[in-house]
Amino acid sequence: MLIKDALEDTELMSDSEKELASFFLQERLDVAALTARQLAASLFVSPSTVTRFCQRLGFSGFPDFKDSFIKEKQYLDQSVKDVDVNKPFKRGDSMWSVANAVRQMYAEVSDDTLGLQDYRDLERANALLDRADRIFIYSSGDHLLMAELFANKMTRVGRLVTVIERTDMMEFQMQHTSEQDVFILISYSGETRSLYRVLDAISRYSVNIIAITSFGKNTLSRAADIVLPISTHERLIQNYGNFSTGIAVSYILDVLYADYVSCHLEAVENKTVIEHRYQEHRFTDNPMIDDE
Repeated sequence: MLIKDALEDTELMSDSEKELASFFLQERLDVAALTARQLAASLFVSPSTVTRFCQRLGFSGFPDFKDSFIKEKQYLDQSVKDVDVNKPFKRGDSMWSVANAVRQMYAEVSDDTLGLQDYRDLERANALLDRADRIFIYSSGDHLLMAELFANKMTRVGRLVTVIERTDMMEFQMQHTSEQDVFILISYSGETRSLYRVLDAISRYSVNIIAITSFGKNTLSRAADIVLPISTHERLIQNYGNFSTGIAVSYILDVLYADYVSCHLEAVENKTVIEHRYQEHRFTDNPMIDDE
């Protein structure tokens, strides 16, 4: 959940908490220069009230909240797009107009997702995958197909990836895991019952978690060792087909695959040898796509 959404949910807040929420919802970036004591004095509340308010929102204290609040505000301000990812076209648009809107959405969502990445986290994720004895990947719904495609690509370059399709079989598949093993979890909301079951099972093992999820705090991001956030402008249900999340998840998985391959180009040579062997009857008369 974005901090903005949490601040707007005032139903269970005390009067002091509502006053604090209102202060932050005024979209003020001058909060960067404030301490908890200064903020408390300006709103005539106690410093402990400020701290408890931040902890209520899932942060360790005001400095932690302030850092995340500023990052979120900057992200939301700087990532205004030309295409509405929820409704990228309208009734009556020409086929060409629809096609161009989808093309533009691919570019904007990929750019937005890349802009959210911390280079150090991408490097850490690559290092974890490189040294992992076993790699697991889990998602549900449409993203499961993307997880399977990632696993197929990795298998072709010599890394077996186990796709978790049934949560009731997961712990059997995870037997004998080590602290070097990696679990990639994909969930846009980071809040589903099936995901909670997966996280509960994983908690009994010493494995690393790479999360691909929305920008902001959620159950998945809090449980993960590394978070690779994706473009976060698409509504969960009120959209034309989960275009944005599909593009973003596919992009991040391709980045993880490409990062791995860039360090193991010899694996691509082996992949080519094997593919030539079982695709010997595959041919083309098109010189543009024919192999050299």
